[in-house]
Amino acid sequence: MPGVESDEDYIIARAKEAQKHNIHSAKAWMLTAKTLFPTNFKIQFEAYLMEKQYGNVQEAAECFSSLMLSRQNLSDLLPEISAIANALKSNETSFLSQMFDNIVPDIQLTILKTSVENSDDTMEYCRLLVLLLKKFPQLGVDSLVKTLIKAEKFFYDNRYARLLVVETLPLLSSLESPRLLQRLLVEAIDFYNSYVYDETEHDIPDPWQRLYGVLDLLGRQLGWDSFLVNYNNSLNKEAYFQKLLALRGCEDCRQLLYCGTTFFLRCLYEQRSLKGNHILIEALSDPEQPPSKRKKGDIEVTGVSAHQFQAAANCWELLHTNEVTSREFMKLSNQLQVKPWSEGFADELALYRGRYDDAMPHPTMTNLAANIVRVSINYFRKNYTACVENILAALPQLPTVEGVLESELIVGGKHRHLHFLPMTKVAIMHYFCTLLIRILLNTGNNSDLTYGHILVLIQLGWPQEEAVFIQILDYIKQKNVFHYHLFTAYIIHIDILEELSFLWNEQGNNVALDILPNSQQHLGQRRIGTRGADKGVKEDFRQAMKAQVSRSNESILNLIIQFINSERSYFLMIR
Repeated sequence: MPGVESDEDYIIARAKEAQKHNIHSAKAWMLTAKTLFPTNFKIQFEAYLMEKQYGNVQEAAECFSSLMLSRQNLSDLLPEISAIANALKSNETSFLSQMFDNIVPDIQLTILKTSVENSDDTMEYCRLLVLLLKKFPQLGVDSLVKTLIKAEKFFYDNRYARLLVVETLPLLSSLESPRLLQRLLVEAIDFYNSYVYDETEHDIPDPWQRLYGVLDLLGRQLGWDSFLVNYNNSLNKEAYFQKLLALRGCEDCRQLLYCGTTFFLRCLYEQRSLKGNHILIEALSDPEQPPSKRKKGDIEVTGVSAHQFQAAANCWELLHTNEVTSREFMKLSNQLQVKPWSEGFADELALYRGRYDDAMPHPTMTNLAANIVRVSINYFRKNYTACVENILAALPQLPTVEGVLESELIVGGKHRHLHFLPMTKVAIMHYFCTLLIRILLNTGNNSDLTYGHILVLIQLGWPQEEAVFIQILDYIKQKNVFHYHLFTAYIIHIDILEELSFLWNEQGNNVALDILPNSQQHLGQRRIGTRGADKGVKEDFRQAMKAQVSRSNESILNLIIQFINSERSYFLMIR
């Protein structure tokens, strides 16, 4: 009759009522119901919900296992199956995840398969499939890989790439198709290369090692060198590159292509991470100094990120050594969403290889970095006027960060030398002064004015240019007279002042130093003696030197900037 309560409903109602006051009474009612109606879905489900409510993991697992085995009213279980799957996807322990762990494997497999089969969303389907395969790797992941690769959204939804590369590929032990594996490796290279440059995501530990894991998967199947596919953080870059070099003549270019591309991208990423606010410039070598032990080949690169840059540059050129590898590398690079070499590296590579036309910044680029690169290239092309013009253009653009002197602007030897120059005020001006000193020395103009200007410029990097200073002292001794009317305005370095004072006191009988304001008329008429004659002029000299010493704490940096600006017309006349 309508409205008459069934026996099952009656017992469930009594159990629920008893739940409010006495759990033991409620359990007794449910035990009675399960005994009387062992196959009734509604009773079995209510028993499960009761155990779940009271947090009884083992009892709830048993109840849910019975429900799954009965295969009745499966659609009514789907919300709970979905909740279990979501709990398992989380890294946090929960009641449902604990309950799942207490269910026998066969029923666990049924639960996860049911969740996969009843998922309508492709992404959710793939996530659940990954979960299933993590729990039961023996099922094989081929179907999941193919589903992800063929997903229509894959090419514009990065979640699919992440699920494929980060979650799924580590589950692979092998694939029948090397062609599919190569495609997966390309996807992995693209994903991890993009990931490391994404400033918003930092949740994947050691992405490069994960990429080498995918490389290893392909390499093992194709019989590649285990050293090349197992490169880790502690291995030597030079040793790895030598292994790559040995592959140049191989008919099958795939090992060189994939291992070389991965190595190149990693080196370039490390270089860019370390480089920070530094730019590559042509620096100087001094054959009078002992050569560096670090030099490799005909070019030495110094400064932050130098080692990583040379590794990337050498690998880039290796990937372009023959037509086949170069063509395949171009195909591969066209599939990469992020091309890190397009910003800065191509220009640095051109400078590294001495292709100055390619390295020269476009005329529309007028920022500080562009002007410094122009200074560098024009100096080494001996376009001294253009070099000075670029220096003068850069002076108003100098950064506020002061920084420190660069110890590696000049290295020993006769080889070519490049340096990563920090974009700081002191480092940039140190570089400019170093070049201007050599420009003045290279002109062949041995005038007092030229040597006086050099004395001003060597103050900033002192004692780096001490050999030049000794050369000037020898010149003064040989000539016996030295005229420089800007001395008191710009020369304040204590070591230089002491040396000139020593020269004056010890060799005053022979050397006339015309370095004091308004002293030309005296020194033009007579030389200064050392036996009491011309005491007034000598006293003037001592007082002037004392005044210069008192200024030795002034900023040499600002003084030299002022000097170059004031003497711009002189520097622009240099040929």
